Amino acid sequence: MQCERCGADIAEESSFCGQCGAPKPAQATVRDAVPEAQPVQETPEEPAVIETPAQPAGTAGRSTGRTCLWIGLGCAGFIVIILCAGLAIAFPLVNSILDGVDLTEIEALATAMFEFSELEDLEQELLEPATTPEPTEAPEPDVCFNILCFSYPEGEDYGAVPSVLPAELEMEWFAVPEHVDFTFYDYPLSDTFHNAHIAIYPVAEFLEVNPVAEETVAELEAFLGLKPKDPDKVPLVLPVFNAAQMITVQVEYLTFEDGSGVRFVSQYGQASWPINNSDLFYAYQGFTDDGLYLISAILPVSHPSLPADGDTFIGDEYDAFINAFEAYLLDVESQLALESPTSFFPQLTDLDAMMESMQIESP
Repeated sequence: MQCERCGADIAEESSFCGQCGAPKPAQATVRDAVPEAQPVQETPEEPAVIETPAQPAGTAGRSTGRTCLWIGLGCAGFIVIILCAGLAIAFPLVNSILDGVDLTEIEALATAMFEFSELEDLEQELLEPATTPEPTEAPEPDVCFNILCFSYPEGEDYGAVPSVLPAELEMEWFAVPEHVDFTFYDYPLSDTFHNAHIAIYPVAEFLEVNPVAEETVAELEAFLGLKPKDPDKVPLVLPVFNAAQMITVQVEYLTFEDGSGVRFVSQYGQASWPINNSDLFYAYQGFTDDGLYLISAILPVSHPSLPADGDTFIGDEYDAFINAFEAYLLDVESQLALESPTSFFPQLTDLDAMMESMQIESP
């Protein structure tokens, strides 16, 4: 073997070159020998497979789930921390703002906004086309005869019997023409001085047979035109009483179909006499709008504050009663004027409803 440095021969048993002292080159081994090149047949490459340690079944899913859970919990915690920090900053800020705000102004503003909202709703309702209600048929009147129809108060039946009464011409002051009359035979009050009835008189014929009544008719027409609020007296045209109007209370103006009139509570007398439930009555006097007919109703009424009759009230003290009569009348009239219309019997409002239900067919 030759030295690689100087080319001198080196003995096999020697480890160094005897000429230059260089170490003996290593001998080639069979592993170091390069085999003679052989032709290589090309084959398709196969992808390398990387083997990983086998995991037990189901552990991969659990591992991924735990990871997502921890990530979610972390995010939630982070959000809670941010919210708490935000609230801690916001509360002092809100308090500092509210310290300088008048809460009454806020309340007033809220009220105004609510009212504005209501106005908008009302405007919307007004703008919407109104629906026309279906017409309802008027109930049939309880009583119809000749030219007059009317209905009783609700739930009542006064047993009206109609008739045509002949003319009375013997005495000029009391003369009346032929007229229609409804007498109530089942009226709630009985044994009273006046009979309950409604009468209809033709005005032209009445003035023809009773010319003295022309002034009274004109007085009633003027009274209904003015409609005074607290009159001392109401003109009573018919029936004609040979007595004076002692009290006039509970005056109201009522209308009916094609007509109008006045109702009041009164008592007539020829001398000093107590106001009592036997003589007290509800009166209605009115005209049709065309002026052809006069309607007169006389309906007895009572009040719990009054005596049943005059005799019982006076007793044996008639002289004392006469001496204080004027003051007595004023006291009773003032008292009855303040009473509710529903405190009378029958109730004045029920009798009003009957008057307002009248329908008169003029020729």
